[in-house]
Amino acid sequence: MENKIWRIIDIINWSKEYLEKNKIDSPRLNIELMLTHVLGIERIKLYTDFDKPLSEKELSTIKSMIQLRVKRHPLQYILGQVEFLNRKFIVNPNVLIPRPETEELVVKVIKDNNNDSEYKILDIGTGSGCIAISLAKVFNNSTITALDNSTSALKVAKQNSIDLEVENVKFIYADILTSEPKLKYDIIVSNPPYVSSNEMGEIEPELRFEPTFALTDNSDGLEFYRRFVTIFKNILSIDGVFYLELNSFLSEDIKQMFSKDYRVEIINDLFEKPRILKGRLS
Repeated sequence: MENKIWRIIDIINWSKEYLEKNKIDSPRLNIELMLTHVLGIERIKLYTDFDKPLSEKELSTIKSMIQLRVKRHPLQYILGQVEFLNRKFIVNPNVLIPRPETEELVVKVIKDNNNDSEYKILDIGTGSGCIAISLAKVFNNSTITALDNSTSALKVAKQNSIDLEVENVKFIYADILTSEPKLKYDIIVSNPPYVSSNEMGEIEPELRFEPTFALTDNSDGLEFYRRFVTIFKNILSIDGVFYLELNSFLSEDIKQMFSKDYRVEIINDLFEKPRILKGRLS
């Protein structure tokens, strides 16, 4: 970027081509989101004010962001936030980036259950807190317990709960593989690490910036589900229900694991992939 006056439209055109050349998906959307973040404006303003020149500081920030993106840093980490069910959540490399599939998981829990009830809800592996906080916003009378085995992740989740003004979530440090909650819960929800060690060798470059412990169990992708089969018998209330996000390739294996002690069904996502295991005690 040589010394010249760079207008919004110049940045969009140059960056789109540059990102495209570096094989970045959705290059125009990438630069639009970077610009709206740096300039603090809505996307429509990029085109109504396309002639507006950027300051040296704005230009420098955008340039740094583009270079990170070309190195395949996830856009969400570059922006420091992600939208999840129409709310902005802080994200950084200490937490997994929430995905649309997890939005579907949360929407399913909301649709199935009574918003006014006083549930005890457990979120296992809360990460950024997106599941727990989104549920807390809807189930105002319920108490949500959110577990994670990363203090860095819990710090992000707590900040998100403050920013989004949620008070009915308790964040607790715990490793679900070695400890078991003492209470019984009406709703249990989890998006556990489910990428197998074999699959980790084939993941896209952006995923390598996300916390490995939140992606994979360093095994066959089933370790957390095996643990859930064991402990849900003790921590699910009589009429309780659980919702687990699935690795679509392992869905039938997981269903089989649960079928002996639980009544389970698999729910497909918007792309008709098996994505959620819903279950109750037999």
